[in-house]
Amino acid sequence: MKFSVQHITRYTYAKPVWDSFNDAHLCPVSDDLQHCESFELKIAPNRPSVMRRLDFYTNQVHHFEVMEPHDYLEVQARSVVVTSSDTRDFTVTSEVSRLFGLDRNERYYDFLAGSQRVFLCPMFEHEAKEIVTGLPDVRLQVEAIMSYIFSHFSYAPGSTSVESNVMQVFEHKRGVCQDFAHVMIALCRSIGIPARYVSGYFYVEKSESGSASDNSASHAWVECFLPGIGWAGYDPTHDRRVDATYIKVAIGRDYVDVRPLAGTFRGGAVAEMEVAVQVERL
Repeated sequence: MKFSVQHITRYTYAKPVWDSFNDAHLCPVSDDLQHCESFELKIAPNRPSVMRRLDFYTNQVHHFEVMEPHDYLEVQARSVVVTSSDTRDFTVTSEVSRLFGLDRNERYYDFLAGSQRVFLCPMFEHEAKEIVTGLPDVRLQVEAIMSYIFSHFSYAPGSTSVESNVMQVFEHKRGVCQDFAHVMIALCRSIGIPARYVSGYFYVEKSESGSASDNSASHAWVECFLPGIGWAGYDPTHDRRVDATYIKVAIGRDYVDVRPLAGTFRGGAVAEMEVAVQVERL
């Protein structure tokens, strides 16, 4: 499937600010299941120069600076992405015993430990063990955890913020895709299943817009490591495995690692943010 993605972020400041330093995670990845054919980043005001680098998890990061006083900042990202279906055999046994020792492997350590937005505690371990009782296969355990979140949590925009604590979300059983991804990661990591946060977009037909999976917003899901299969994407918001309708932008330990736009500036002005996302099938 081929998609065009437009992601516009605009900050409006009550009075001018300056010395603005920013990092953007907005360029879709290219991997075995996805290819980013083109990517364009436009920044206003002053059209600053942009420096590209790879972060620790090999995501593309675009850094830019606006040093002059300005009362707004607008970042437009446009990309064309081709996705394909995962043709791996998910019926093979993914043995739980093969998880042992992964916490000592540098490729998985970060995705088994606690992180800034995913706290690990006995509560998550207890709950996860209850969910996966009697399931000897890692894939089945991951699917059970995903279905538990889908069944017991309510999708409630506005009930949380990007700063929300995963333990509070778990207690109140309400949130959005970012929160559900954090809860699933906490449950998986607590029982030794490597899990990482994925930011991106989820395409739905326009006739379905207005639902929880509205295509006018960014999306978040989880990738879990299944021994014998590899990393696989799971979406607890929709209780489904990721397919060609998902467009991956970045991976990390949690939301903090992959924020679409993060930065600092000088000045005491309050900032108002507007975000507009449009995903179209080509």
